[in-house]
Amino acid sequence: MPFAFCTREKRWCELAEEASEEGSSTKLCLDLATKHSLVIVNCILERDAKNQDTVWNTAVVVDGVNHQPAVVLGKQRKMHIPRVGDFNESTFYEPGSEAHGHR
Repeated sequence: MPFAFCTREKRWCELAEEASEEGSSTKLCLDLATKHSLVIVNCILERDAKNQDTVWNTAVVVDGVNHQPAVVLGKQRKMHIPRVGDFNESTFYEPGSEAHGHR
């Protein structure tokens, strides 16, 4: 998908998923990381169902080098939501609240 919010189209929010082993793109990354012994940083739109379906800009780290099969090491929600001219990500995302390196 494109960087969704440069397009100003909220329809991309339909692709938001869990930032866990249950997320559809994370499942794919787990398979690829296991097969090819990779570490993958999977950047996703995270839908947090436990938090009123809040959407976050999240990176999920998958490790298939040190773990076979691959595992999700953790996730990081974007801490800074940029505003440039009339482009404002905060109309889509919430800023992350965890410290860097959160699991």
